[in-house]
Amino acid sequence: MNQPPASLPQAAHATESVNMALAAGAIVGTWFWDVPRDQLTVDEALARAFGLDPALAQRKLQLHDVLGTVHPDDLPGLVAAIEHAVRHGGRFAHQYRTQGPDGRYHWLESIGRVDLDEHGRAKSFPGVLIDIDERLRVQAERDQAQALLRSFVEAAPGVMYAKDRQGRLLIGNSGTTELIGRTPAEYVGRTDAELLADPAQAAAVMATDERIMASGQGEQLEEEINFSDGRRAWWLSTKAPLRNGNGEVIGLVGTSLDITDRKSAEADRLDLEERYRLAAQATNDAVWDWRMVDGHVVWNEALSSLFGHPMMETSAQWWLDHIHPEDRDRIDRNIHAVIDGDGTTWNGEYRFRRADGSYAAVLDRGAVLRDADGRPLRMIGAMLDLSGRKAAEAALAEGEERLRLATEAGELGLWDLDLVQNILLWPARTKAMFGISSDAEVTFDDFRTGLHPDDRAATLAALEASADPQRRASYDVEYRTVGKEDGIVRWVAAKGRGIFEAGRCVRMLGVAIDITARKAADARLRELNEQLEARVRAEVAERMRVEDALRQSRKMEAVGQLSGGIAHDFNNMLATVIGPLDLLALRIGDSDARAVRYIEMALDGAQRAAQLTQRLLAFSRQQPLQPVALDVNHLVAGMTDLLVHSLGSSVILETVLGGGQWWTHADANQLENVILNLAVNARDAMPGGGRLQLQTSNCQIDLADVAEHGGIPTGDYVRIAVTDTGSGMPADVMARAFDPFFTTKPVGQGTGLGLSQVYGFVQQSNGHVRLQSTPGAGTTVVIYLPRLLAEVDALPAAATVAAPLSGGGAEQILVVDDDAAVRAFSVDALSELGYQVLSADGAASALHLLQAHPNIALLFTDVVMPGVNGRQLADQALARHPHLKVLFATGNSRNALVDDGVLDANVQLIGKPFTIGELATRVRAVLSSSGHPPSQQAS
Repeated sequence: MNQPPASLPQAAHATESVNMALAAGAIVGTWFWDVPRDQLTVDEALARAFGLDPALAQRKLQLHDVLGTVHPDDLPGLVAAIEHAVRHGGRFAHQYRTQGPDGRYHWLESIGRVDLDEHGRAKSFPGVLIDIDERLRVQAERDQAQALLRSFVEAAPGVMYAKDRQGRLLIGNSGTTELIGRTPAEYVGRTDAELLADPAQAAAVMATDERIMASGQGEQLEEEINFSDGRRAWWLSTKAPLRNGNGEVIGLVGTSLDITDRKSAEADRLDLEERYRLAAQATNDAVWDWRMVDGHVVWNEALSSLFGHPMMETSAQWWLDHIHPEDRDRIDRNIHAVIDGDGTTWNGEYRFRRADGSYAAVLDRGAVLRDADGRPLRMIGAMLDLSGRKAAEAALAEGEERLRLATEAGELGLWDLDLVQNILLWPARTKAMFGISSDAEVTFDDFRTGLHPDDRAATLAALEASADPQRRASYDVEYRTVGKEDGIVRWVAAKGRGIFEAGRCVRMLGVAIDITARKAADARLRELNEQLEARVRAEVAERMRVEDALRQSRKMEAVGQLSGGIAHDFNNMLATVIGPLDLLALRIGDSDARAVRYIEMALDGAQRAAQLTQRLLAFSRQQPLQPVALDVNHLVAGMTDLLVHSLGSSVILETVLGGGQWWTHADANQLENVILNLAVNARDAMPGGGRLQLQTSNCQIDLADVAEHGGIPTGDYVRIAVTDTGSGMPADVMARAFDPFFTTKPVGQGTGLGLSQVYGFVQQSNGHVRLQSTPGAGTTVVIYLPRLLAEVDALPAAATVAAPLSGGGAEQILVVDDDAAVRAFSVDALSELGYQVLSADGAASALHLLQAHPNIALLFTDVVMPGVNGRQLADQALARHPHLKVLFATGNSRNALVDDGVLDANVQLIGKPFTIGELATRVRAVLSSSGHPPSQQAS
């Protein structure tokens, strides 16, 4: 394509021209006309389109150079259009014919744009040329086809129409207008529901149309129609899907014939049968007329519309050749048997090949016309396309099979009640729901009498409402049946609907399912829900109990911490009382009886105070324990004499020792104190005498036994039960029985620490204690101590080592205590015993003394001290003097000497307060021991 001179405006015009050409499509050529200069530039394609020499594309032309090939009839209009565009500017488009190199005229369309300058004069006129010859030809053919279609529709006999997917009429011929009784303006765009008076009939017609569109298969059927003006009509309709170019169903086409008169004349069918026999046969789709003399066959247009064959005339052999090879010989024999014999009618079913190669199932019927001598002259017949019906029958059979399988899989029972003839149909599954054998005959009375008396009235009322033409209620009920033959009560859920004709219910269909198991499950579920609610309430109560127990535990822990601190301070104070009194007694001897008596009184009070602090420590679980492998039977047997003396003559002691008793791991002395405390409490609860039973046994608790044992965790336990026949305790007293300082005894007769000491010891020993009591029926305290799983031998009784109160030895001892009074007593006591004693008030001075006196044999140190405590001091001292012996003194065990309340291995300890005799015994035992002192790692 030639371009105008290379300048920016011209380049822009060229680009614009190309863009316009690309947008238009079907481009023949392009031009650029410099209007003021009258210089026209064209490309070679445009020159060829105008029948010009392509070489002209290299030159500057004038407009008249290219207009010479324009058709004379089109030239004036083209010139006028160009002049108008040049005067007014803007878009230009015009259609005309030009003579091409082949001498033929072609339709072209010029599309361009005239640009005006600032004075309104045309300055440039670019454009493209498009070949529209094919498009106009197609438009002409389309207009011709549409006109032909309109003529065909109007000329077609009967009713011809088309509908969209929603059932709205799109088009109808004059027969449609006459049949409906309304003008096209009144029925186009409306559905059968809007045109027909009977809603049920309208719904049936529209349902048929929807079925055909959904299946994609044509059908022929008769439809009864009631019009709004009171007329009733019968239509014989042939309907098929309407498809677009892609084969998609977009609506429905159909033809209908008003056969009302034929229907009304069916009463005279016998008289008119011969007259209308051929006519009735000829009303089928593909009508044919076979001339016997030459085998010439004439067809109606249905041969093309149904089977796709465009011809209207064929030979008989052509027809025979299009029959399926498997059917051909059979049909040939049968039809010639009629023709060659004396028969007058013939019919047969076979497969007929369509133009596309597929086969249609057809029913062909014909009648032979003979001359007076009986020779066959013609045979007239009609070929009915059964493809739609066959497909429908196959679909129906498949649907029935699916329905049968679905009902069997869903355990559904069908029921069919004919209200006109009063016939009830039940399959075997439905009969079973009423306790009736599968081969037994049933009537509606079997249904009525088989209903449970309590459900009969409501079920029959629901059935009546569903069959009422006015209400047409949904039949959806659940009822019980009483088996006719077995008497079993079953639950049944049934659903159904009525079928109405001419304003009355003629039939009811539905399904039923046995829901007996579901009803039982529902009842069980309700029961479980009720049980669940009860369990939830119980769980809530248990949770509240546990929360109360947790609060009680926290309270006891807080009181224990307080009690332990108080006990520690008391022990330190009592150490400065008991020890000096003991030394004073040694100094006075028997020289002053009154002074001795006073000292004994003071010692007795101090000892009782010390016992009180021990109970506080036991409760707070801060007393140091020295557990050993323990045989509780042996321990209890050894306590018998002590318990008898403690209980007095009014209380009978009964011990029941379990056989094969397991061993436990506990502090024997503390366990003796616990049992003694429980015995004394039991004695106090039986002021008039009674019976005390002390029982030991093995106890294995699994998950099923946890609740029985008050929530104690699963495991193996050694069980010790102390039971009395005393006054018992009410619930509020039991709830506080283990609280420290709580007692029901009169003022001055109890400290309230007995049971709290028991509680503290058992907890510290990883055990459990439970209390059972009923007012007036006695009390039982049960202790559960963990079983010792390791195998042990019976331990020999520990020998008591008596230490002299003087002349203990010449060893050198270092006393370390931050309390000056306690330190002074310890120094005096050890000096009185004959030892060489040094003292220090803390770790720093103690380490200095140890360095200065390497002969120190024993470090006697308090545990709880500010800064470096006794254990840390011992570690540092042992690091420098590995053979140094260490004896600790403490008022409680809240220190590094214990692990979960149990003394570390090889730790030697004396508790505050102590007497000089206890001190002498303990010191001598430590100095005489051959065991290794505690290591640094033990701290």
